[in-house]
Parts: sequence; structure tokens; C-alpha cells
Amino acid sequence: MNSALFDLFSRALAAAKLTGRLDQITPLVPEASTRRYYRLHLSDKTTRVAVNEDTATASTNMPNVIAVQRFLHERGVAVPEIYFADPAAGIMLQQDLGDLSLNQALKENSDKADLLYQEAILHMLSWQRLADDGHCPAFRLSFDIEKLMFEFEFFLTHTLLGYYHAKVTDTELSEIRAAFTKIAEQLAAYPNKVFTHRDYHSRNIIVYDGSAPHHKQYIIDFQDARMGLMQYDLCSLLCDAYAPLSVERRATLIDFAFEQGKDIHRQTRAEFDHYWQLSAFQRTVKAMGTFGRQAALGRDDFAGYLKPAWQMLKEITAQSSELRSCSERLENLAANASQNVLS
Repeated sequence: MNSALFDLFSRALAAAKLTGRLDQITPLVPEASTRRYYRLHLSDKTTRVAVNEDTATASTNMPNVIAVQRFLHERGVAVPEIYFADPAAGIMLQQDLGDLSLNQALKENSDKADLLYQEAILHMLSWQRLADDGHCPAFRLSFDIEKLMFEFEFFLTHTLLGYYHAKVTDTELSEIRAAFTKIAEQLAAYPNKVFTHRDYHSRNIIVYDGSAPHHKQYIIDFQDARMGLMQYDLCSLLCDAYAPLSVERRATLIDFAFEQGKDIHRQTRAEFDHYWQLSAFQRTVKAMGTFGRQAALGRDDFAGYLKPAWQMLKEITAQSSELRSCSERLENLAANASQNVLS
């Protein structure tokens, strides 16, 4: 057991005035971030989750987490309780929701997939209806052109060039960036933006408090929340390489979201579908940037998510010749450098 971590977490538990002393620390499976999560087993048989983050980033990130958590919790959105936070030390203690993510629940209850996804969509719509209180930092951030292009560039740097080592000419890169910029400009210009989680996929949803229909879905990892299109979180959920959906099931769930969220998106079906395609393309490329980055760092599990992501790009762009042309170009460049793109 790491004695430095044991001492750090013990002091945090004492500062939080939680009952029970620290008996054991269990590392939790790391995701694609610099934060590390641990389950703390206490002498009174309860558990807590500790978050440990580099102090250089924690000084900015943790206050955002606390502010967003408070905003959502006060408005009835299911988020874990925070017991203690010390950004200067890079430490936070929060409620332990267990290990049953939506991703795992879907594997264990495949016959209830539609109900689980519908619940997740309704939960999403609940925070997309929230208004600015003047304090939550998410309302001061947005999916602007700079942010969207940063995510596109992340894919080019870490996946297309970094992971696949694709041979791309300067002219080709300029043309790809021009296509990306056109997409980013359309998404950034749309005026009706709502509160978005920004990373609303099946691993960031925890199914807690029993099994269906008595469970409750909680959201985690919401520190990067910002304003964006209603479709963005929906794309994160339904274009999720961790839990790929059939084209038919995805279409049915998109229909459900369109009908349930009419008061939020206020779009015709043609407008909704247009911005869905743009958002789904951008979100999937963004996710592929993360997968390539982690794979290049030796996380082979993330390399495995690139194949379903490429397949989703095919499905997403099937109805748009412009997006399909861009997707095929990216895939061909990757395939020319690696024979293991979709096979």
C-alpha cells in the first residue's frame, strides 16, 4: 500500500469528519485522464471514492467540479455527493456509487437496452432545460470554433499522424482542416445552445440504487460541462464506441430524443437531423483523438475502440455526401498507413 497516498487520504477523511478510519485502498480502472480514482474501505464497512489529481491542473479543475456538482445537485440531477475537496493538494472525496456503469448494465441486461437508453436520454434532457444561475462556470464556456477545432486537431495530431503514422501532404492537411473548419463554424454559429455534459457516454453513467425499474442513473466526470447543441450529448450517448448500437436502434432512440426534446431544440426534423450529423461527426472524430492518444501511450484497450468508431463514421455520414467524402478521405489515409483500420 502506498504510504503517501494512505496518509493523504487519511487526512482528507479526518478533515471531512467522516466516520470510520481508512483500512484499505483499491485503485479503480483508469480512464483517459490525468485523474486517478481509488476506493477507500473504511473501518465502519462503508466506502468512499477518492480522486487524486496533479496539483497543477486540480487548482482549476476541482473548483469547476464543485461548482457544476452543486448546480446540478440543487436542481435534482443525479450526481455523486462531494464530501471534501482540497484543490491545493489535488484531493477530493466523493460518494461511492459502485461499479455498475451503464456500459456494464447494457451487457448484463441486453433485453432492457431500450429502457436504459430512454432513461439516459430523459436524464440528459433534464439538465438541458436548466437556466443559468449566474454562478455555474459551464454557462461561461461554449463549443466555440476554437474548442471544436482544438478537438479536430487533437485527432489529426494524435491519431491520424501519431497513432497511424499516416503520410499526409501539406495540401491534404490544409484541405482536411478546411473541411473541419466548415463543420466547426456551423456548429458554433447555431444560437440555441444548452447545458451539455460534454462526455456523456456509457462509462460516465453509473446505475445505482438497485436494479431496474428501481435503479437511478447518476452522471460522473462532468467537470468540462459547457454550452453546446442539444445533439452533442445525444451523440456522445448514441455514438459510443464503448457500447456500439445497431443503426436501427440508434435511429429509434434519435426519434425518441427528437420527440421528447422538442421544447429544447425547437427545430424541424430536417434541421435536427442536419445538426445531428454534424455533431455526431465532430464528436466521433474527437473521441477517436482520445483513443489514438491513449493507444500511442500503450493503452491497447483504447486501440480496440478505433474500429467501431470508424464504422460509426460510415453510418453517421451515410446521408451526407460532404461528410461522407471527408470521412472516406480520413479512413483511406489511415488505411494506407495501417492494414488494421476496419479489418
